[in-house]
Amino acid sequence: METKDILKQLREKNNYSIKDVANGTKMQYTMCREYESGDRRLGMSAAIKFADFYNVSIDYLLGRPDAKEPADPIDKLMTVDEMEKDLLREWLSLDEASRKSFLDVLRKIVAADQKRQTAASKRAAYLLHRLSRHKVSAGLGYNLDDDDNWQEAEVVETAAVHQADFAVEVDGDSMEPDYLSGDILLVQSTPTIEVGEVGVFTLNGDGYVKELGEGELLSRNPEYDPIPIHESDSLQCWGRVIGKTELV
Repeated sequence: METKDILKQLREKNNYSIKDVANGTKMQYTMCREYESGDRRLGMSAAIKFADFYNVSIDYLLGRPDAKEPADPIDKLMTVDEMEKDLLREWLSLDEASRKSFLDVLRKIVAADQKRQTAASKRAAYLLHRLSRHKVSAGLGYNLDDDDNWQEAEVVETAAVHQADFAVEVDGDSMEPDYLSGDILLVQSTPTIEVGEVGVFTLNGDGYVKELGEGELLSRNPEYDPIPIHESDSLQCWGRVIGKTELV
Protein backbone atom coordinates (compact mmCIF):
# COMPACT_ATOMS: atom_id res chain seq x y z
CA MET A 1 0.00 0.00 0.00
CA GLU A 2 1.33 3.44 -0.90
CA THR A 3 1.84 6.22 1.62
CA LYS A 4 -0.98 8.30 0.14
CA ASP A 5 -3.38 5.39 0.58
CA ILE A 6 -2.20 4.79 4.14
CA LEU A 7 -2.76 8.47 5.01
CA LYS A 8 -6.28 8.34 3.60
CA GLN A 9 -7.02 5.06 5.38
CA LEU A 10 -5.82 6.46 8.71
CA ARG A 11 -7.91 9.60 8.31
CA GLU A 12 -11.08 7.73 7.39
CA LYS A 13 -10.57 5.13 10.12
CA ASN A 14 -10.45 7.93 12.69
CA ASN A 15 -13.38 9.77 11.07
CA TYR A 16 -11.30 12.88 10.53
CA SER A 17 -11.77 15.47 7.83
CA ILE A 18 -8.75 16.88 6.01
CA LYS A 19 -9.36 20.06 8.00
CA ASP A 20 -9.09 18.04 11.24
CA VAL A 21 -5.78 16.60 10.06
CA ALA A 22 -4.47 20.02 9.06
CA ASN A 23 -5.37 21.45 12.47
CA GLY A 24 -3.88 18.48 14.30
CA THR A 25 -0.61 18.41 12.37
CA LYS A 26 -0.27 22.22 12.14
CA MET A 27 0.12 21.91 8.36
CA GLN A 28 -1.73 23.72 5.60
CA TYR A 29 -4.97 22.22 4.36
CA THR A 30 -3.76 22.04 0.75
CA MET A 31 -0.57 20.26 1.79
CA CYS A 32 -2.49 17.58 3.68
CA ARG A 33 -4.79 17.09 0.72
CA GLU A 34 -1.85 16.79 -1.69
CA TYR A 35 -0.04 14.28 0.53
CA GLU A 36 -3.16 12.16 0.54
CA SER A 37 -3.72 12.44 -3.20
CA GLY A 38 -0.08 11.68 -3.97
CA ASP A 39 0.50 15.07 -5.60
CA ARG A 40 3.12 15.95 -3.00
CA ARG A 41 6.03 13.74 -1.89
CA LEU A 42 6.10 13.02 1.84
CA GLY A 43 9.26 14.39 3.43
CA MET A 44 10.69 13.52 6.83
CA SER A 45 9.32 16.61 8.58
CA ALA A 46 5.75 15.94 7.39
CA ALA A 47 6.12 12.21 8.07
CA ILE A 48 7.00 12.92 11.68
CA LYS A 49 3.95 15.19 12.06
CA PHE A 50 1.63 12.58 10.56
CA ALA A 51 3.17 9.81 12.66
CA ASP A 52 2.72 11.81 15.87
CA PHE A 53 -0.83 12.81 14.95
CA TYR A 54 -1.97 9.28 14.13
CA ASN A 55 0.21 7.65 16.80
CA VAL A 56 1.92 5.35 14.28
CA SER A 57 5.51 4.70 13.24
CA ILE A 58 7.09 6.33 10.20
CA ASP A 59 7.72 2.80 8.88
CA TYR A 60 3.98 2.24 8.92
CA LEU A 61 3.37 5.46 7.00
CA LEU A 62 5.92 4.42 4.38
CA GLY A 63 4.20 1.09 3.91
CA ARG A 64 7.12 -1.09 4.92
CA PRO A 65 6.00 -4.74 5.14
CA ASP A 66 7.39 -5.36 8.65
CA ALA A 67 5.70 -2.31 10.14
CA LYS A 68 2.97 -3.13 12.67
CA GLU A 69 -0.50 -1.71 12.31
CA PRO A 70 -1.14 0.89 15.03
CA ALA A 71 -2.88 -0.47 18.09
CA ASP A 72 -6.24 0.98 18.99
CA PRO A 73 -5.50 3.06 22.12
CA ILE A 74 -9.02 2.40 23.36
CA ASP A 75 -8.30 -1.33 23.42
CA LYS A 76 -5.42 -0.64 25.81
CA LEU A 77 -7.72 0.86 28.42
CA MET A 78 -7.93 -1.63 31.26
CA THR A 79 -10.38 0.22 33.52
CA VAL A 80 -13.38 0.22 31.19
CA ASP A 81 -15.55 -2.59 29.85
CA GLU A 82 -16.42 -3.31 26.22
CA MET A 83 -19.59 -1.26 26.31
CA GLU A 84 -17.65 1.78 27.53
CA LYS A 85 -15.05 1.25 24.82
CA ASP A 86 -17.81 1.22 22.21
CA LEU A 87 -19.14 4.48 23.65
CA LEU A 88 -15.69 6.04 23.42
CA ARG A 89 -15.41 5.02 19.79
CA GLU A 90 -18.83 6.49 19.07
CA TRP A 91 -17.74 9.69 20.81
CA LEU A 92 -14.60 9.94 18.68
CA SER A 93 -16.67 9.51 15.54
CA LEU A 94 -18.76 12.61 16.30
CA ASP A 95 -17.94 15.97 14.79
CA GLU A 96 -17.30 18.99 16.98
CA ALA A 97 -20.88 20.31 16.85
CA SER A 98 -22.34 16.92 17.80
CA ARG A 99 -19.91 16.55 20.70
CA LYS A 100 -20.90 19.97 22.00
CA SER A 101 -24.61 19.13 21.79
CA PHE A 102 -24.02 15.83 23.58
CA LEU A 103 -22.03 17.53 26.35
CA ASP A 104 -24.75 20.15 26.81
CA VAL A 105 -27.37 17.44 27.32
CA LEU A 106 -25.08 15.46 29.63
CA ARG A 107 -24.33 18.52 31.77
CA LYS A 108 -28.07 19.20 32.16
CA ILE A 109 -28.68 15.61 33.27
CA VAL A 110 -25.84 15.76 35.79
CA ALA A 111 -26.98 19.14 37.11
CA ALA A 112 -30.56 17.91 37.57
CA ASP A 113 -29.35 14.81 39.40
CA GLN A 114 -27.09 16.86 41.67
CA LYS A 115 -29.97 19.21 42.42
CA ARG A 116 -32.18 16.27 43.31
CA GLN A 117 -29.53 14.74 45.58
CA THR A 118 -28.89 18.09 47.27
CA ALA A 119 -32.60 18.57 47.92
CA ALA A 120 -32.86 15.06 49.34
CA SER A 121 -29.87 15.58 51.63
CA LYS A 122 -31.43 18.75 53.08
CA ARG A 123 -34.61 16.97 54.14
CA ALA A 124 -34.58 16.26 57.83
CA ALA A 125 -34.73 12.60 58.78
CA TYR A 126 -36.88 11.25 61.59
CA LEU A 127 -36.58 7.84 63.22
CA LEU A 128 -39.99 6.25 63.08
CA HIS A 129 -40.29 3.56 65.75
CA ARG A 130 -43.42 1.76 64.53
CA LEU A 131 -43.50 0.96 60.85
CA SER A 132 -45.52 -2.17 60.19
CA ARG A 133 -43.70 -4.95 58.39
CA HIS A 134 -47.05 -5.70 56.74
CA LYS A 135 -48.14 -3.62 53.79
CA VAL A 136 -51.71 -2.40 53.95
CA SER A 137 -53.68 -2.92 50.79
CA ALA A 138 -55.15 -0.17 48.69
CA GLY A 139 -56.59 -2.92 46.56
CA LEU A 140 -56.70 -6.50 47.73
CA GLY A 141 -56.44 -7.36 51.39
CA TYR A 142 -53.36 -8.26 53.43
CA ASN A 143 -53.26 -9.54 56.96
CA LEU A 144 -52.41 -6.61 59.20
CA ASP A 145 -53.39 -8.13 62.53
CA ASP A 146 -49.94 -8.74 64.02
CA ASP A 147 -48.99 -6.53 66.96
CA ASP A 148 -45.43 -7.85 67.18
CA ASN A 149 -44.38 -7.27 63.59
CA TRP A 150 -42.99 -3.73 63.69
CA GLN A 151 -39.69 -2.17 62.65
CA GLU A 152 -37.85 1.12 62.95
CA ALA A 153 -37.23 3.21 59.83
CA GLU A 154 -35.81 6.61 58.95
CA VAL A 155 -38.37 8.73 57.13
CA VAL A 156 -38.60 12.30 55.94
CA GLU A 157 -39.66 14.49 58.84
CA THR A 158 -43.03 16.23 58.49
CA ALA A 159 -45.38 17.84 61.01
CA ALA A 160 -47.65 14.79 60.84
CA VAL A 161 -44.79 12.43 61.72
CA HIS A 162 -44.75 13.73 65.30
CA GLN A 163 -48.49 13.17 65.67
CA ALA A 164 -48.55 9.65 64.25
CA ASP A 165 -48.66 6.55 66.43
CA PHE A 166 -47.52 4.21 63.69
CA ALA A 167 -46.96 3.98 59.96
CA VAL A 168 -47.71 1.46 57.27
CA GLU A 169 -46.79 1.11 53.60
CA VAL A 170 -49.43 1.17 50.88
CA ASP A 171 -49.64 -1.69 48.42
CA GLY A 172 -52.00 -1.23 45.50
CA ASP A 173 -53.59 1.55 43.47
CA SER A 174 -57.18 1.76 44.64
CA MET A 175 -56.52 4.97 46.63
CA GLU A 176 -54.84 6.81 43.79
CA PRO A 177 -54.29 9.64 43.18
CA ASP A 178 -54.18 10.56 46.89
CA TYR A 179 -52.18 7.57 48.11
CA LEU A 180 -49.85 5.70 45.80
CA SER A 181 -48.40 2.23 46.11
CA GLY A 182 -45.22 2.54 48.16
CA ASP A 183 -46.33 5.61 50.13
CA ILE A 184 -45.69 5.48 53.86
CA LEU A 185 -48.93 6.40 55.61
CA LEU A 186 -48.85 8.10 58.99
CA VAL A 187 -51.64 6.84 61.21
CA GLN A 188 -53.09 8.20 64.45
CA SER A 189 -54.50 5.39 66.57
CA THR A 190 -58.24 5.56 67.15
CA PRO A 191 -60.97 2.87 67.30
CA THR A 192 -63.36 4.94 65.18
CA ILE A 193 -63.21 7.58 62.49
CA GLU A 194 -65.82 9.78 60.85
CA VAL A 195 -67.49 8.98 57.54
CA GLY A 196 -65.42 10.58 54.80
CA GLU A 197 -62.12 10.13 56.63
CA VAL A 198 -59.42 7.72 55.48
CA GLY A 199 -58.39 5.03 57.89
CA VAL A 200 -56.56 1.74 58.23
CA PHE A 201 -58.90 -1.17 58.81
CA THR A 202 -58.91 -4.91 59.28
CA LEU A 203 -61.97 -6.43 57.68
CA ASN A 204 -62.36 -10.17 58.23
CA GLY A 205 -58.62 -10.49 58.78
CA ASP A 206 -57.49 -8.42 55.80
CA GLY A 207 -55.85 -5.02 56.13
CA TYR A 208 -57.02 -2.07 54.07
CA VAL A 209 -56.51 1.65 53.74
CA LYS A 210 -59.87 3.05 52.67
CA GLU A 211 -62.22 5.95 53.06
CA LEU A 212 -65.03 5.15 55.47
CA GLY A 213 -68.44 5.35 53.82
CA GLU A 214 -71.96 4.63 55.02
CA GLY A 215 -71.75 0.90 55.66
CA GLU A 216 -68.88 0.40 53.22
CA LEU A 217 -65.18 1.03 52.60
CA LEU A 218 -64.53 3.29 49.62
CA SER A 219 -61.67 3.57 47.19
CA ARG A 220 -60.54 6.88 45.67
CA ASN A 221 -59.76 5.14 42.38
CA PRO A 222 -63.07 4.83 40.45
CA GLU A 223 -61.89 1.53 38.97
CA TYR A 224 -62.60 -0.19 42.30
CA ASP A 225 -66.00 -1.01 43.71
CA PRO A 226 -66.92 -0.22 47.34
CA ILE A 227 -66.43 -3.01 49.86
CA PRO A 228 -69.69 -3.52 51.76
CA ILE A 229 -69.61 -3.99 55.53
CA HIS A 230 -72.13 -6.54 56.75
CA GLU A 231 -73.35 -7.01 60.30
CA SER A 232 -71.69 -10.42 60.41
CA ASP A 233 -68.31 -9.00 59.35
CA SER A 234 -65.41 -8.50 61.73
CA LEU A 235 -64.27 -4.88 61.29
CA GLN A 236 -61.53 -3.19 63.29
CA CYS A 237 -60.36 0.37 62.81
CA TRP A 238 -56.68 0.79 63.56
CA GLY A 239 -56.54 4.52 63.11
CA ARG A 240 -57.00 7.64 61.05
CA VAL A 241 -54.57 8.46 58.21
CA ILE A 242 -53.19 11.93 58.96
CA GLY A 243 -50.53 12.21 56.29
CA LYS A 244 -47.77 10.44 54.49
CA THR A 245 -44.00 10.46 54.26
CA GLU A 246 -41.25 8.50 52.52
CA LEU A 247 -38.20 6.53 53.49
CA VAL A 248 -34.92 8.42 53.58
